[in-house]
Order: sequence, then C-alpha cells, then structure tokens
Amino acid sequence: MNLITRFVSSFCILLLCVCSCTNTKNNQHPSDTLTPADSSKLSLKKDGPYIDFTQFDSVKLNINYAKSNNLFQRLDIIYPWNGKGPFKFLMTFHGGAWSEGSKQGRKVVPMQYAVTQGYALVNVDYRLTGDDQWPACIYDAKTAVRFIRANAVKYHLDATAIVVIGESAGGHIVEMLGATNGNPAYEYLSMGSPKASSEVQGVISWYGVSDITDFLSKKEAVNKLMGFNTQLPENKNKAEKASPLYLVTKNYPPIILVHGTADTIVPYNQSVDMMKKINEVCGEGRATLKTYQGAGHANKVIRSKENLLDNLYFVDKIMYKNGENPYRNNTKKVIRTL
Repeated sequence: MNLITRFVSSFCILLLCVCSCTNTKNNQHPSDTLTPADSSKLSLKKDGPYIDFTQFDSVKLNINYAKSNNLFQRLDIIYPWNGKGPFKFLMTFHGGAWSEGSKQGRKVVPMQYAVTQGYALVNVDYRLTGDDQWPACIYDAKTAVRFIRANAVKYHLDATAIVVIGESAGGHIVEMLGATNGNPAYEYLSMGSPKASSEVQGVISWYGVSDITDFLSKKEAVNKLMGFNTQLPENKNKAEKASPLYLVTKNYPPIILVHGTADTIVPYNQSVDMMKKINEVCGEGRATLKTYQGAGHANKVIRSKENLLDNLYFVDKIMYKNGENPYRNNTKKVIRTL
C-alpha cells in the first residue's frame, strides 16, 4: 500500500470522530481544534480501535517534532482533566514490532489513564521499518524528547523531569533512551532542537525488548529493523549496539520493568536480565521488576488501568517531592475508543 493510499485510508478512519474540543471551565488548559490525524500508520487496522480525542478537555494533535516534516515524526499532547499547569507529563512510545502501530491506536490506550492523575501525555510516532531502518527510531525518539524539552513553555508543560513509557517494541525504545542518556553516538542533532537535552529521568517498560540478539520469536522483525541477520555471529556486535542490555551505564535512570512469566513473544528473562544488569552497574534499587505470574505478551492484566495507575506511584516519586502527587484519585473514568 503506497503512502497516498494509506493517507486516504487513515483520513477516512478518523472522519468518524467529531473533530472539535472544548476548553476547561477555568480555562487552565491550552485549547486547540482537532483535525483528522494524517499519520499514515493509522491505516494499519491491527492498531484499531483508536483513541476518541473528543473526551479530553484539550489536546494538540500531529505536531511536527523534526525538521524533515515526515508523517511518522509527529506527536500528540493530551492534557489532564485535573491539575494546574505547567503540567508534568509522560512520553509514550507504542509497540508493534517496529513495523506497525500508532500514537493514536490501541497500544497506547492504557497509558491515557495518566491524564486522570494530573499528568499530561505526549504520545509519539516514530519511523517504522517500512519507512526506515535502525537507528531511525531511536533518532526520532531522542529528537522528540529534545523538541518537547525545548518547547515545554509553549505547550504548557513542565520538563524538569521526563519519564518515558513504552510497550514491547516501544519498551525497547524507552529502554534505549535510558541506556543512551548522555551518549552522543545515538543523537542526530540536525533533525531538530539541537541545544536541548534528550536525557530522560525515568523509564517504564512493559514487556520490552532488552536484547535483540536473543529475540528469536520475532527474528524476522528484528532483522528487518536492523537490515541484517542478527543471528549471525559476525553481526553480534552490531546487534548489541541496538540492545539496551549491553549499553547500561551509571547514567541509567530509575526504571520499572513490567513483564508476564508466560510471555512467548518477548521472554520474561529479558526483563529479569535487564533489571540485574542495571542494578549491578547503578546499585541495587535503580531497577525494579513487577512480575505477572502466568501472563503472556500484552496480557490485559498488564495493559490495564490498575497496572498503569500503580506504575504512576513510580512516576510520582520522580516528579514530586516525597512522591506526593496531589492529584492522585480513584478514578472511575473509562478511556473511550472509536
């Protein structure tokens, strides 16, 4: 399917949504007018249903974060229902074997519950393997972080600390962001916001890939990402450079890994090994592992409001003095999808 066809398909999908939004009563949130998303990946039906943006008080959609203006290099900002800005926020990176998925699709729906707890969300798209190979996705992720940090005041955000969250392939990307804090080899500054930092202060990885050299269940996806056969001995060193497990330094920020023991796509031991490596290098407690016994890949118990809200206690400790988030509540809201 060529780019034009995918664009038309995605446009038709989101015409189903009412393309407008409202200000909050106290006018605390910046307002914007919704327009149909034109990210070409939305035509990937596997990533439906899609987030219903009309349920939020204020959003900003399809912001270009890179100079190239590539359709894949865009982000959305969802502002919280409670709290007063500038807003603390999380940045989300969707999964999909680096080859599919969307910042507006089902893979990031559970993360949207952060907006019930006073956090804004920055949902990020990045180039997929159908568009470019490694290191395109990490270049994009770092450019998005730099962009948000450079434009935090404009978008009414507090970028004092940035926490990133991703699942599966998105988990790989956020783990890589943590592993390459302060590493210029993984920056492509000419893409935009060169004076801003891409460092992150916290990572949440749901069943993320930490070692692509040992990812046999999806070896075709990994080989497509890297552009070579990652299982060949002569390519091991190159593959390790895209595996966060081999890149851990003392600069690694606090991380919580969430994984099910019955995961047959990304083996549970990937998160176990990642936790051990980070704690060996950075000291005990830098990494924690939340285990779901008997849960498989993308299991609903992990992709749940309850798990996300529990993970936010980890975020609260990074964002707030003494970890006391004044906006925490037992929300009854349900994130709607189309």
